[in-house]
Amino acid sequence: MSEVSENPIVRAHRDVVERLWTKPVLDLCIDELPTPEGSTVLAAESRCGAVVERWVEGLSQDTRVMALESSGAMLDEARSRISEIEQQRIFFVEQRVSSLSYADDVFDGACCFHGLVSTRQVREGLTELTRVVSPGAKVVICVPLRASFREFYDLLDEALRASGLIDVLPRIDEMHDELSSASRLVELADELELDGVKFDELTWEVAFGSGREYLYSPLIQETFFPHWVGAIRASEREEVLGYISNAIDTYFSDRTLNTQVVAGLVTGTKGE
Repeated sequence: MSEVSENPIVRAHRDVVERLWTKPVLDLCIDELPTPEGSTVLAAESRCGAVVERWVEGLSQDTRVMALESSGAMLDEARSRISEIEQQRIFFVEQRVSSLSYADDVFDGACCFHGLVSTRQVREGLTELTRVVSPGAKVVICVPLRASFREFYDLLDEALRASGLIDVLPRIDEMHDELSSASRLVELADELELDGVKFDELTWEVAFGSGREYLYSPLIQETFFPHWVGAIRASEREEVLGYISNAIDTYFSDRTLNTQVVAGLVTGTKGE
């Protein structure tokens, strides 16, 4: 086991995102991951390897894992934290879930717990995962739902009004609608004709020590931040985000914002 990489993005993911997102997700749904024997499973967008590290504990010794990640630096970190013995059956490949290079019906199980945020991303990712698993294989995804961090939307509304940007307000609803919801996840699974589809809503609390910590947390950056700033014109972003940061420090006790993460867990099996 090596020390955490000096790459700031890798460190941010291991120090923050794994603690605030990956570990809670795994604690709540580890029993949902497929455990086929004598086959090969796929972990997409595996980041620094926390999902693979936990998943392989419940897999038989003759089951192999393909761990895919779009960041080479994170793949290196994932590889370094897996023991030499386990590396004999875990293969790390630089690849995105939205464009898998594998043929149809290859894997006997697949999961993806990162990188799927917007409705478009979820559709592309789940479509590809369903394509590459074999008939009867289980697919598991977990995505942050738009009900997460609900305080932000009121703060954004207030900031836009205070800045005289009333014309931008309709964009909040448009942006919010681009994010995933429970109903859309289930509809997509049904469209892909997955069998035995099950949806679970997972919730847990997280805390941020200041407005700036909240807005620029690696968790927010990896999930909703790109969509949030998309609702604000570039020329006004500094002013609006500054207002939100100051508002959090003013409104919340001890400048600490306790907020809720809401995640959608979808499981299903590919039809025969």
